[in-house]
Amino acid sequence: MNSICPSHLASSAEDFLLLDIRERFEFNTYRADFPNYLNIPFSEFDEELPNLQRNRKLILICNNGLRSRTAVQFLAERGFTDVSSVMGGLVKWQQNGLPMTGTPPDFISHSRSFAKDCSA
Repeated sequence: MNSICPSHLASSAEDFLLLDIRERFEFNTYRADFPNYLNIPFSEFDEELPNLQRNRKLILICNNGLRSRTAVQFLAERGFTDVSSVMGGLVKWQQNGLPMTGTPPDFISHSRSFAKDCSA
């Protein structure tokens, strides 16, 4: 499975959609501040899949990378060809000092990411 460090994602010139798969209440509380960013909760994938282009590069993000890794596999099994996950999710995003909107709860702000081979 492909994974990308948030710091590399932020400096990428590639065209892709950053897809936040957390539930809407999580997204509305805090999120990455990034262009081409969309929230489709993993729990709504079955209804929303027809609205996504199967050949577009998708990079999935969640809180810590666990849900997004599962969702990458889910999409690959349904014919999506270029899907990756953000290593460490929004926890690692925040640890890398990347822009965010809203305020993560303390348990997220003080969480540790166990993503390997990723700065911060």
